[in-house]
Amino acid sequence: MDCVSVIRDKCDLLEELKSNTMMPNFIKIKTYKDYLVNEKKYYYPDMLIEWIAREHLGLQRTEEEIKEIRNQYLDKVQEIEEENKLGEIQLQKIEEENKYIVD
Repeated sequence: MDCVSVIRDKCDLLEELKSNTMMPNFIKIKTYKDYLVNEKKYYYPDMLIEWIAREHLGLQRTEEEIKEIRNQYLDKVQEIEEENKLGEIQLQKIEEENKYIVD
């Protein structure tokens, strides 16, 4: 009897989340992710768990969300490149100072 209730709970949770129109999508995803980790013991990276939850709930990312993620990624890459350039300039200054100290 317990096995039936466990299977039924999963279906009930999934169907309840899918049919609940008042609940925002990000809360649906978080709730189902928590279920997958805590109840189903899915120990995978967060992005994979989120993808699984989105697939099960039928809440795939929109083109706008994908563009936003892509833009955030490109901004972060540009920021890291600028930090690397500043680091290289500081390293050159330190090497020049050390060169004068040694001479």
